[in-house]
Amino acid sequence: MQLSPVENFIFKSPSPAREIMDFLHGYFLSKGLKSKISYGLPFYIGKKWICYCNPQKSGGIELCFTQAHQFSDPTGLLQIRERKRMKGIYLTCLETLPLDALEEIVTAAMEWDAKN
Repeated sequence: MQLSPVENFIFKSPSPAREIMDFLHGYFLSKGLKSKISYGLPFYIGKKWICYCNPQKSGGIELCFTQAHQFSDPTGLLQIRERKRMKGIYLTCLETLPLDALEEIVTAAMEWDAKN
């Protein structure tokens, strides 16, 4: 079975980013999002870009939501960090992912995407 470009990106990434992105990839696909490599990173798309995974040199990833300035973050975990539109959350270990919070954020992002 041939891997998709996003799966290739994930499996070539070092740990712990690989495990986190592999989990998120399956999660986003199960939500009906499509995946694509853009700007050299894995993006997840509904009608528009929803989010992308940005591996960090220090390990882990930053999960960035491209339209986060447009929807309310129900968890307060997303950080803008000198950006105007995008907000992100650093994820450093698969075992400590804030699953309930991620579900809330992804739901808010997908609801905004469906309306716009």
